[in-house]
Amino acid sequence: MDEFSGLVAFGVTCLLLGGAYLSFQSILSELLLPIVERIFRKEQQECPASTVEIASMPEPIDVAIHNYADYKISAQQKIQHEQAETLERVLTYTGEQLALYIKERQLSQLYEHIRFFQFATEEECKEIQNPVRVDSQIKPIDVMHFGWNIGNQFKKSGIETATFIKNVFAETLRENTISTLKHKLRVEGTCIIKIQGDL
Repeated sequence: MDEFSGLVAFGVTCLLLGGAYLSFQSILSELLLPIVERIFRKEQQECPASTVEIASMPEPIDVAIHNYADYKISAQQKIQHEQAETLERVLTYTGEQLALYIKERQLSQLYEHIRFFQFATEEECKEIQNPVRVDSQIKPIDVMHFGWNIGNQFKKSGIETATFIKNVFAETLRENTISTLKHKLRVEGTCIIKIQGDL
């Protein structure tokens, strides 16, 4: 066989083999592939573990980011609820401790000061107007104990609490400086209002 005849024979052989390959692939995709898919689906239905694995897969990032807003709102609502409960507890305590030693109008004014104090800074406490008057039976030590008890509930520092009571109970504490009050909030002695860790 000469060179040209060999090339023609080679080309024809390649075409025949390519056609055979394509035919074989077509037969596989049309006949065997559906059978393989049916077998695979049957195994998947018989194996519940695969369903569990799919269900336990972590949420996509975009879903987690969407949930972030819900988590943040929920956390803020929880904080606000706790703050409202703390304020209610402090106001109840105030009424129980001072009702016998303060007039109703003065007590109402004190409630307003306490609501302000919950979120006030030291500087803002310096601006408090309209101090309240209590009975002479309430001594400076009682006011200091009262201040510490409510300041502790609001997680206030000593200087914030001292500034608050100095401005609110100005007449009772007229002879005490803020720096003195800061160091004497828990002083021991004869008193009506006792130190309380929890109200």
